Amino acid sequence: MHTKNDYTDRILAQYDEKRRNARYALDERRTQVYDKCPGIKELELRVARDSFERGKRSILSGDPDALNGLEEENRKLAAQKEALLVANGFPADYLKLRYECDACKDTGYIDNERCDCFKKALSKLLLKDSNMESLLEEENFDTFDTSLFSNDPVDRDPSLGVTPYEHIMSVLGKAKRFVQNFDNEHGNILIYGPTGVGKTFLSSCIAKALIDSSHSVLYHSATGLFSALEAARFGSENRDAAKKEEAHIFECDMLVIDDLGSEFYTQFTASSLFNVINERQLAGRSTVISTNLSFDDIIFNYSERTYSRICKHYDLYKILGTDLRRHT
Repeated sequence: MHTKNDYTDRILAQYDEKRRNARYALDERRTQVYDKCPGIKELELRVARDSFERGKRSILSGDPDALNGLEEENRKLAAQKEALLVANGFPADYLKLRYECDACKDTGYIDNERCDCFKKALSKLLLKDSNMESLLEEENFDTFDTSLFSNDPVDRDPSLGVTPYEHIMSVLGKAKRFVQNFDNEHGNILIYGPTGVGKTFLSSCIAKALIDSSHSVLYHSATGLFSALEAARFGSENRDAAKKEEAHIFECDMLVIDDLGSEFYTQFTASSLFNVINERQLAGRSTVISTNLSFDDIIFNYSERTYSRICKHYDLYKILGTDLRRHT
């Protein structure tokens, strides 16, 4: 399991590597220039010697005028160097460090605030570890097509008194507020409804938005979740990897359990689901579950106490409509 500090350390190590590579590339360019135009090396040595001597006089001798005119002199020598570079067929900035991000100079920070490039790198790393990398490229709030939901009064749900379109707009609003308030509330969601109405898609939307705001998210189908937990408990091969995945399941900021009920029911799956739900709730970590099951099915397959935890600690998002895949 990677903690937030682990992710930060990994990204900062990448920035260290970028700066090393930039300095190495500059050294290679400098060698190339010196071979072709030794006068440039002499200019640089002159700048270094003059700055050193003036600095020494200022510090050791207390000469108040030692640094007078140094900045202007260095500007003139820099202009001469650039002119020599151009005269010898090099760009004027050929001997300057080249960063991937000029804003933060490949440090990741600007005035102690994370640079946009750091945020993008963190999001990319979190996405890679989420098990949702390819899925979230297509499934997010920006691509959620509400026009697929009927707004025909004939399709109005008799119990809720709304059309599938009216209801999904309400659900989307709640889902976006869930993301916006995530750092303060750490809630949980059960998304339920018939097959093919967009439950997994909505889970993906929430996951992508949280990853983009630098939260760790882990996706598992119900089958994959219980297989991972079984491997951590009973597996004899790759036990270390299985234990790390188990830790990730319990410690990530948000866990997505997709298609609950699609797995093969056993006493182990029932007890494991309760354990995951209960432990994550006690730790203040969020879980999103999607399922085709009815509430009676949840009680029958996973126990009354699991259903009780869900009713008490989860927001219930019912999705109305018919199989959207028939329209695509």
